[in-house]
Amino acid sequence: MFRSTRPSRFLLPGVAAAAALALSGCAAGQISQTAQQVAAIDGANADTGSISIRNVLLAEPERTNGYPAGSDARVLLYVSNIGLNADTLTSVSSSVAGSATIDGTAEVPPQTLVDMATDTGVQIALEDLNRDVFFGQSIPVTFTFENAGSMTVQVPVEVPTERSTDRPTVEILPAHPVPLWEEESHGEEGGTEGHMDSTSTAAVPTGGAVPEQGSEG
Repeated sequence: MFRSTRPSRFLLPGVAAAAALALSGCAAGQISQTAQQVAAIDGANADTGSISIRNVLLAEPERTNGYPAGSDARVLLYVSNIGLNADTLTSVSSSVAGSATIDGTAEVPPQTLVDMATDTGVQIALEDLNRDVFFGQSIPVTFTFENAGSMTVQVPVEVPTERSTDRPTVEILPAHPVPLWEEESHGEEGGTEGHMDSTSTAAVPTGGAVPEQGSEG
């Protein structure tokens, strides 16, 4: 009877803790998952207030080596709002660009992840770059929100899935018709048989008689 009552005394705090964790997860909603999302390509990330920007990149340029001076670069990002009030991206700027534009309504509703990285989302562009920006380089970009304020991140250029180079194409040799280990095993078997044949032949003299040990001439 004593054994049956002891576990119940310690079980109640554990149940209460589990219930508290479950309630906190429900209160957070889906935004707790989306706020932690990061893409496979390493873009810039930053947080201010209830606003988070994730995987900020300069879109893959048309040229193979990057953006030349004077060109425009599209900015790709995702914006997460874990707050209870909506916020709006009001401006984007960079010391490397003459100006920046926001095409569309950049409002971020509460408890929402907004896509500003695909063609269906808001279009953000840095115009008239004042210097070349190559792959592997990052440039400072400042994002200003109506309520959360500003944050500046170093934004890299998106790496293309394929690169065109002047290096010659390397032809890879086709697979060997017979596995090497089979060739080696056949060679070892053949060598053993040949060795046995030569040994047996040398053991019998030509005349057919076996000479006695210690006999002369």
